[in-house]
Amino acid sequence: MPVREGTSGSASSVLGRMAADIGGLERVSIGDIVRRLGRNGFDLALIALALPAMIPIPGPFGMVTGTCLVLVACQMLLGRRRLALPRLLADRHLAADGVKTVIAGALPWVRRLEALMRAGRWRSLTGRAGRLLMGVPVLLLAVVLALPIPFGNIGPVISLLVIGLSLMTRDGLALVVGLVLTLVTMLWTAALIVAGTHIAACLGGFLT
Repeated sequence: MPVREGTSGSASSVLGRMAADIGGLERVSIGDIVRRLGRNGFDLALIALALPAMIPIPGPFGMVTGTCLVLVACQMLLGRRRLALPRLLADRHLAADGVKTVIAGALPWVRRLEALMRAGRWRSLTGRAGRLLMGVPVLLLAVVLALPIPFGNIGPVISLLVIGLSLMTRDGLALVVGLVLTLVTMLWTAALIVAGTHIAACLGGFLT
């Protein structure tokens, strides 16, 4: 079945079309998913790859999407204009039903955040230089998302969604909000790690 490359439109509409397109498939490759994102590949990739962490479904989604997000961040830092994945990762297949479940479960949240976006606000922040610099917070968020920390997914997911949607709609003010959320996420993650280390040390002392 030929893969139709995604067209422009809101994130929710592109994701909705993707779910409909893969409706009759059993499995879909990550490369096909990226191609379906179309011209807004980088922006939508941040959104699409953050979504699995919102839905409690079984499978290796966290490891796969975390790896993809690191690659996305690196390509943003390199100033790439089009998202590309190594063949080993692009050829990896996921269950189409799992992908549809993720999209269906996350679309309401995406639509709520889209409603808060306003195209053109502080537009200069979402230009080429801004997109390149966004690779740094995206890389940090990808690493945090991959860490097995209880209650550690919420911050990175919301931050990635806001950053991706703000870049897609060219909303610089929302992008600043995304950066603030990233900072809060980093501080929250550090607090969780310190607390976890302290609890582990106390338990170790109690058991010895």
